[in-house]
Amino acid sequence: MKIIILHGDYVSASYARLSKFIEVAKSRGWQIRFLGADVIEEGLANVSLFGGENFYVLRNFTKLGKNFFKKNAKRLKEAPGNLVIYHEDFISKDLLYSLPKEAKIEEFKLPASIFSFLDSFYPGNSKRTLTLLREVLKKEPPEFVFALLARHVRDLYWSKSAGSMPYPSWRIQKLKNQAGKFTKEELNEIIKSLSETDIKVKTSQAELISSLDLLTITLLK
Repeated sequence: MKIIILHGDYVSASYARLSKFIEVAKSRGWQIRFLGADVIEEGLANVSLFGGENFYVLRNFTKLGKNFFKKNAKRLKEAPGNLVIYHEDFISKDLLYSLPKEAKIEEFKLPASIFSFLDSFYPGNSKRTLTLLREVLKKEPPEFVFALLARHVRDLYWSKSAGSMPYPSWRIQKLKNQAGKFTKEELNEIIKSLSETDIKVKTSQAELISSLDLLTITLLK
């Protein structure tokens, strides 16, 4: 079986790559199956799941555990078809090391322009943030940018609260430094505004790009 791994935080790019694979598989007449972690383990045990030039997509990769590929190395090698493992974030190094040597790994990192935009999001910096936002929107879908901003603000709020974060120490410190420019109440208000905007956009009461502009101007004044 040919195995390809798509992972990273640049989700729009990794999903576009997955969509391309699926498009090619369809053009070749391959059967496409989306598998869960439980299904692939059961399938390898029964073997009947896999056959011919089929195309399989697995999303819940981390649920397999780092011993999965070592335990099933022979069965995976002998099984026909193609398996794409798609993960909407970075896969940890220990899990990547557990993959078969023949597996092809494709990593998708967010462009520097997006990090610059997110890092610029703090009170008193609305002019620069707005400039960076408009640059990012020239290349990225507004829905993707909005989702990244919402997640980033959530992380800023989280960094001001008690408890650990599942990020490297350098990233946690960076979040804390940026979060220090806000009060907890301000971040809570921004989260509320983002949530309200999301509802308005989804119910066709607002347009997303203009809403992002307005949020940047009003929330960072």
